Amino acid sequence: MYCFVFFLFKVYNYLDNTKKGGVSLVRILENANRLRKEKVFETYKRICQNDYFDYDSMTRKEMFEHMIETYTPEYLISICTTWELKALRRLLRNQDLEDDRYRFERTALSSKFLYYDQELPEEFKKNVKLAVKNIDLDQKAENDEPTIVILGIIRAFGIIEPSLIQAVCSACSFHYKSIIEGALFNFWAYLKEDYRLIDDSFANEYVYWDYNEILDRIRDSRIQHERFEPKFLDQDSYISIFYHGYDATNSDIKKFFTALKKEVLDVTQFKDEFFNHLLNGTFNEEKMEWIPFFYQFSKPLSNRYHKAVVQIALPNYYGLSMDMYQKMKDQAHFNEKLRQLNEPQTNACIEQKDTRLFYKLYFSILDYVNSFEQIIPNKKIDPNIYIEPDELVNLIEVFWKDKDRFIDEYIEKNPSNFTFRNLNIISDFRYGMRKNFLLVAYKKNYTVLNDEGINYMVKGLNENLDQFIAPEKTPMLMQTAIMPFNGRIIYDGFISTSNIRLAQDIVSKAFEDYSYGQKIYSLLPENLN
Repeated sequence: MYCFVFFLFKVYNYLDNTKKGGVSLVRILENANRLRKEKVFETYKRICQNDYFDYDSMTRKEMFEHMIETYTPEYLISICTTWELKALRRLLRNQDLEDDRYRFERTALSSKFLYYDQELPEEFKKNVKLAVKNIDLDQKAENDEPTIVILGIIRAFGIIEPSLIQAVCSACSFHYKSIIEGALFNFWAYLKEDYRLIDDSFANEYVYWDYNEILDRIRDSRIQHERFEPKFLDQDSYISIFYHGYDATNSDIKKFFTALKKEVLDVTQFKDEFFNHLLNGTFNEEKMEWIPFFYQFSKPLSNRYHKAVVQIALPNYYGLSMDMYQKMKDQAHFNEKLRQLNEPQTNACIEQKDTRLFYKLYFSILDYVNSFEQIIPNKKIDPNIYIEPDELVNLIEVFWKDKDRFIDEYIEKNPSNFTFRNLNIISDFRYGMRKNFLLVAYKKNYTVLNDEGINYMVKGLNENLDQFIAPEKTPMLMQTAIMPFNGRIIYDGFISTSNIRLAQDIVSKAFEDYSYGQKIYSLLPENLN
């Protein structure tokens, strides 16, 4: 009996020391048939990417053999993030990844079968050692950052059109083609060429691989919610979303998950359940109490939860968080209230003869300014001579910055020999202003431009302004100059518009200002009217 116990003790120690001493007990090929073929094939496609055979022509073992061949040191570096490569070094030292700190690494490496049964399978060890041996992880992190930002966006959206990704790449000076052709990108995302949109049409959309099985749920949720234009976070936020599933740079979210560790024993399990319910839509802004009740949070943790959960970006809301969705929904409500003020414009511009006179006078003083300032060298400023709009706007800005001086000098010299009446019109320009206005609404006889609570009732030149800026785009920010002309307010014909999304408080205030605020029909002092 003693010998038998001693023998078992030696065997146990041998197995334990073998595992700790660098000899793996796990061979992935020996476990191939224990796994669902569908699961193996999905991973096989993601790893081998464009170099794979169809489902029916291969066994699970053959798929794994192809993966083993594909995992060269160079390919391992290209398909893994720096976090994963550091974790692979840890596995080579026979340390596991079961701590919640390694949640991403554990999930990512498991999905590549580089972490199986809490170990690095024996078949991959040699090339993994070569991959992590002398790699410059700082340089790799820098090279991978654009891809990880884009993947974070795709994870937040779940499904997103390529045009938006191209726009982000352009805005951030990322090389779009290099990103979408990279192995790292194609492991986590793919282009679905037959995604059914909420209007039942089909389109090409980038899909986050891990959400592949819930695409219909995401679509159904988007049908239930009004879809707004995307509001993007900063790059660090999307890097965090890629790694964590949430924005850990957000202080409220970070505080919640930090405090969570004191009250929940298995934080990893909690996070898995939590995000599963978020992604599946089993609780939302109407069902937020489910998690605190089920886990019996303390009141302080429950308060942190309520602050955090509404700030997590979700694909169900087109990449928005619950609170951002609600803000944009409220904003859309106020936008619609303002748009309802719009009327088809029928007489919201001055006559052509008056427009010709205005341009004659305005361009004359601009030509005078240009003769001294040489903003547009060797060019006559004349309404009948074409000038690049950007150049002309630069000259206009110079005039408006010192308009009183230029107007006084012009009237004194009268270089164009204008009549006294025309000089008086030019003199009135001093009461004008060039700045940013909020285009609030179109009325039958005026365009309403708001600034600091005052509504300026402005006439267009030749044509009504709603012919140039569609009513459905109101309210919107625009830059122009408004000035008195023959007893009315006109704009100078040069408009710069902005696509900046207006904050809800600005829009709601604009509605109140128009409804109850002062409406100005003349810029001249009362004694000059």
